Amino acid sequence: MNVCVFGASGYLGASVYQLLKEIPGTDVAGTYLEDPAVFDDLYKLDVNQPESFSEYFKQTQPDVIVWSVMSGPNEDELIQEGLRHLITHITPDTKLVYVSSDFVFADGYGPYSEGDSTSKLPAEHVLSTYANAKVKAENFITQDLSNYVILRAGPIYGENKIGKLDERTDQLIYQLRLGNRIAFRDDLIRTFVHVGDLAGVITEFIQNDQTGIYHAGPDKSYSFYEFMQQMAEKRGFNRELVEKAPEDEEVDKEVPKNTVLNTEKITQAVKQTFR
Repeated sequence: MNVCVFGASGYLGASVYQLLKEIPGTDVAGTYLEDPAVFDDLYKLDVNQPESFSEYFKQTQPDVIVWSVMSGPNEDELIQEGLRHLITHITPDTKLVYVSSDFVFADGYGPYSEGDSTSKLPAEHVLSTYANAKVKAENFITQDLSNYVILRAGPIYGENKIGKLDERTDQLIYQLRLGNRIAFRDDLIRTFVHVGDLAGVITEFIQNDQTGIYHAGPDKSYSFYEFMQQMAEKRGFNRELVEKAPEDEEVDKEVPKNTVLNTEKITQAVKQTFR
């Protein structure tokens, strides 16, 4: 089986790539964009460039594709150019595993099940480019493909397969080591998922015949404040050093309050457990 991981040098993609390398009989290719690559055998590729993308795709001929590329403020271009071009190359026999986000539920009235309607943020919102591009990507995939898995995930945390921490926990540790207090919001409720668990789920979907939309993560949810208090304690710090951040917001910067995901469906599709 040939598998290609687009974004194999990223926080999640690196874990997926490393796990796939450990599966006998799996030929794994991966791409990166920004130097340095985290693995020596990755291929440098700008997925938004049609000609180089087409050439690479024809060379690799993947049976399964993992799209773990993320571009934040440039996410819309990534979807309009890179993902749309990818879809034109995919045959019915090629499976796509796409990593989406809980931000497709921008109205913030969770918990949400897989069949609930997605929503967009107003165009002037500071986070609209990323959130709305994820909604757009899901629409492209569900309209044009049948052999796909869309994995929606909340905040991804933890140490990945190459020892890299998520930025939020890294900043937490940095501040606490300096003896500083750090604040997180208590009114933003999420389903947090460990990077290792999400990578494990992706590798299972690569090897099985399941398709459709799934919410990845445990059956528990926390506010950012509650969760980061736990992270501080697990790292040996006093949890009381994590304080509640102010909840006042400007209208065009208001963050969806509750994007909790109902994760019951995925427990029937994979063996992976969530911590």
